[in-house]
Amino acid sequence: MRYYTSSLVDRSVSFFLLLSGASALMYQVVWVRLLGLSIGSTSVSISIVLAVFFLGLGLGSYFTGGIIKKFKNPLKIYIAVEAGIALSAVAILPLLLKLDYFISLLPIIEAGVWLKFFIVTLILIIPTFLIGTTFALLVAVAIHHEDEIGGKLANLYAFNSLGAVIGAISSGFFLIPQIGLDGTLYVAALLNILVAITGTILYKYLNNSSEELPQQPSIEDVKTNQKALFVLFVTGFTALATEVGWMKFLIVYTGNTIYGFSMILAMFIAGIVIGSFVAKLKIISKIDSEKLLFFGLVLLAVALLVARVGLGVFPEIYEQLNSLEVSEFVYRWSKYLAIFFILLPATALFGMLFPIALKYYSVNIDALHANVGRAYSLNIIAGILGSIVAGFWIIPYFSTDILLTFMALFVLGSSFVFIKDKKISFGWIGFLAIFAVLSYYLAHIDYRAIVNIVQQRDLKKHSYNTESKIHYIKEGQTGIIGLHSYKESPCVMRLFNNGMSESWVDMCNRNNLLFSEFLLGEIPLLINNSAKKAFVVGYGGGTTVRALSMSDLESINIVEIEPAVLDAMRTLYEGKLPTENDKRVNVKINDARNSLLMSKENYDIIVSQPSHPWLSGASNIMSRDFFEIAKLRLSQNGVYGQWVPLYYIDTATLKGIIKAYTDTFEYVISFVNFQTREFLMFGSKQPMVFNYETMQKQMLRPDANAVFKHYNMTIPEDLMGSFALSREQLVEICANSMPATDKNLLTETFKSRYEQMEGNSFDTVGFLKKYISNDK
Repeated sequence: MRYYTSSLVDRSVSFFLLLSGASALMYQVVWVRLLGLSIGSTSVSISIVLAVFFLGLGLGSYFTGGIIKKFKNPLKIYIAVEAGIALSAVAILPLLLKLDYFISLLPIIEAGVWLKFFIVTLILIIPTFLIGTTFALLVAVAIHHEDEIGGKLANLYAFNSLGAVIGAISSGFFLIPQIGLDGTLYVAALLNILVAITGTILYKYLNNSSEELPQQPSIEDVKTNQKALFVLFVTGFTALATEVGWMKFLIVYTGNTIYGFSMILAMFIAGIVIGSFVAKLKIISKIDSEKLLFFGLVLLAVALLVARVGLGVFPEIYEQLNSLEVSEFVYRWSKYLAIFFILLPATALFGMLFPIALKYYSVNIDALHANVGRAYSLNIIAGILGSIVAGFWIIPYFSTDILLTFMALFVLGSSFVFIKDKKISFGWIGFLAIFAVLSYYLAHIDYRAIVNIVQQRDLKKHSYNTESKIHYIKEGQTGIIGLHSYKESPCVMRLFNNGMSESWVDMCNRNNLLFSEFLLGEIPLLINNSAKKAFVVGYGGGTTVRALSMSDLESINIVEIEPAVLDAMRTLYEGKLPTENDKRVNVKINDARNSLLMSKENYDIIVSQPSHPWLSGASNIMSRDFFEIAKLRLSQNGVYGQWVPLYYIDTATLKGIIKAYTDTFEYVISFVNFQTREFLMFGSKQPMVFNYETMQKQMLRPDANAVFKHYNMTIPEDLMGSFALSREQLVEICANSMPATDKNLLTETFKSRYEQMEGNSFDTVGFLKKYISNDK
């Protein structure tokens, strides 16, 4: 009977940790996305959210021992904690969804790092603290004998990590695309409630199976090993730092979308799961813990170097995959599998070392849960430090390649604490020297090769020779920023982010430009010729800014999220932006949404030319919620212009964007360029009237006239030939569509719903042509 009850406890606790791990990852993904909408989607803002999330986990874990000491019954505490997680997560959801509004009420024009940190901490500290207590609480429920510590700790950690894998994949690939961010949070809360209810039902079986917890000894009385604590710090620091580096590198291949983020996260944690299950094997438990930790660190260092080398040669692997004549499904998953196996040795060792170090840290059953809580919190805090060092220092000032090399050397150097014999230390130093030499000569990460491979994949569809000349390349905050030219048009400098085209500039003919980007700035001037203030979302190639600067505007404020874009453009103009001497033009590095939220000004013109709308960050400014923020910052006669690409998106997504736009603005007109597959919408609070006489005068301005003539437009009628649909027509074509919102991430998750939409296709040009009348 006792065996049966003990077995029930083990199975129940594993089940609880599985669901708890899944819900925690769902919360993390949802909170990062929702808070990014309000405090910004820059790398600094996202790092703040993640830091607060892990800080809450660390604090919760650290204080678990004291909580158990006070309230005695860990199972009862755990049931209350799971219910508390669900209730607190659901309670803060309305605040997260309305945080835009509350931030706009603050009597400041910019939220600094510390204010953002304070706001996020205030919102997340309770649920994250509670989540942080769960692992140590269940350790106290499940483990009551010293001979159980090693195997059961590994088993519990493995199931908790497996739940995290499930949470990452289910939220990114299924839940968010189908039921949105709020629906995903409710699912996570239901998992917590399910655990609390199950725990309550099984309470008498689970609670009666364990002896009364003994009086907890003081920290000084507990037998611990500080070397194990050191290993937990090193592995926590290294794991999060390398994850940041790997994420930065691999997102080029997987795409900077919620799918790519979720898949990379799932692969990382899946390796940890495998390593955790390996740690519970009997053959592992028979080996001396100190030897395991020493050789584990050495092997981890080797595995980290192997991972860096594997990523260094991955462009060649990727090129071979590109050449295969296989289905999209096979191609995509073969790419993911290749990445997974490159990272697997290192991630598995991270997963194996954690429970082994926990076991070695305390062999005293009386304070196991307290020590687990403290050790787990140290591991988490070290992870926060690692991610900060990686994201704020090593990658921006050096490179991802330097980061990954340094982490391998750091781990190997850390293994020295286990060496006691001087003779062995000399051999260890020799090995370190050889390791350092190999790390220098073996394959390194080459972003030029990466970008070229991605371009070859995308440009095969066009007439360009895929052999390019790289004029600038830099590892930026949002991706790899580059300037390239091709043999067919050597004067045209093409701006790329992660190998994907963002804009271009003709250095030989200034009048040859991206005409749709030019019209994005020019048409609002033709509608509102008395405009004084303009706000531009995204600098890009500078074409829209140039169009606006040709006018009599008094101020032009530009927000660009990626500093490397501005650096790239400066290289084309002798170190200065073309508009740098124009005192009216003010360029700021920030998130556009956050800038408009905090702004106290109203603008006569706001134009948005974000990156591709299916990418994370850009999708935040292609929603009804963002359009409402822009409308709030428009003057009474102001005009808001929105650029929408017609390539790489389906008709359902296009209709969702149009629906969101027409729901927001009372008056809307649109223009289309079928040749370049670009769509422009202009909205206002007041009727927009084209006065042909005024338009003619505007078009005759010297700089603007030269551009219009280059495109064979000399009179207003020529321009109006690009007119597409009125608001009434736009409302009609998307009447039954779902608007793109912050909650449904419609533009970013369309691939998950594409085949579910009857009549859906990627022929957005053909779709619009059906509705555009020839009688304009």
